[in-house]
Amino acid sequence: MKEHRADEHHARSHREDALRLYDGQKEAVKASLNGKNVFVYTPTVEWHYLFQRCQQMAGSVAARPDCAVVFLSTQRHYDDESGMMELKPGLWLVNAALADKLDELCAGAKSVVSCVYNITSGLSCLQSYHSDKIVYEYVDDLRFIVSDVSDFAAYQKLHEDLMKRADLTVATAKKLYDEAAKTARQAVLLPNAGDYDFFASPAAPNAELKEKLKDYACVLEYYGALASWFDYEAVNVTAEKHPDWCWLLIGKEIGEDMRKSGVLRHKNVLFVPAVPYTELPSYIALADILTIPFILNETTLATSPVKLFEYMASRKPILTSDLPECRGYASVRRYASAGELEAMVPELMKLRQDPAYLELCDKEARENTWTARTDEILHRLGL
Repeated sequence: MKEHRADEHHARSHREDALRLYDGQKEAVKASLNGKNVFVYTPTVEWHYLFQRCQQMAGSVAARPDCAVVFLSTQRHYDDESGMMELKPGLWLVNAALADKLDELCAGAKSVVSCVYNITSGLSCLQSYHSDKIVYEYVDDLRFIVSDVSDFAAYQKLHEDLMKRADLTVATAKKLYDEAAKTARQAVLLPNAGDYDFFASPAAPNAELKEKLKDYACVLEYYGALASWFDYEAVNVTAEKHPDWCWLLIGKEIGEDMRKSGVLRHKNVLFVPAVPYTELPSYIALADILTIPFILNETTLATSPVKLFEYMASRKPILTSDLPECRGYASVRRYASAGELEAMVPELMKLRQDPAYLELCDKEARENTWTARTDEILHRLGL
């Protein structure tokens, strides 16, 4: 009850702050949206939290000359703009408390497309303004998204109703697509992608870490969430057997699984807390092999890792566990056990300088960009 009252107070104060700024900001926003297909991203993760699919897609859409984006944010933890702020041309970060002002802001728009990411956020906003079309991005297994609620059936119904209502349901993994195709008005399989230009550009390695890693024969790197689905056993086994290999783990701890796993007891396992997205290339430059070591469970069987395509663009050998969404790419090597992972490392070390392999990585990265995903969505919507 206390938390509920705090949420209400937060929403009320944010609404008051946003309204005080609104009149002075609205004309600039309206002018930016005029004559465009405006994509409204209903509240999901905040813009400055983790730079993942929703932010990447929003940026890709905004880059189109005939499109603009309104990215609604709850402004609760990471976004500190009370009103409306243009992050880049045609891409506005807008306080979600102003959702009922969108009809005024979009009065001159060519069309308004609402984009809902996962079922637990943003639905209430759809009642606050008019949408010409709705895109539902189904990006994680529903049981993972709502695992901490008691009434799963209620969310299941919301999920199914939205698929029936949406003009397009986008599934990021085949497992999700097979489910959505039975219910959705129109479904399409569009895995995650990568920012090719950003990750393909050469970057100097982080100087401090380069010095720490200089004596290791092999650096196996992972960046991203360090949670229950990470394969800590494989790290433990290989770190113990190969003291001349170093595991470089960069990311955000979720829960206590990493600490409990014991991987940090190894001197050759180096943990770096999450770094800004803009600095990732300088950390990738330290790696010999880029990895996605996930265990297989209901969550990961339906996971399309964004980092997979970023790895490709970086032109480094790629090693993952046997994730279904990693199987269709020739540049990816997969392991089924810690022993297989260990055996594959020498082969992958040789691929670092293999022109044919590096060209394959580059080819697959170019085929899987956010621009390509945006093009497909606009085509499906007839825009």
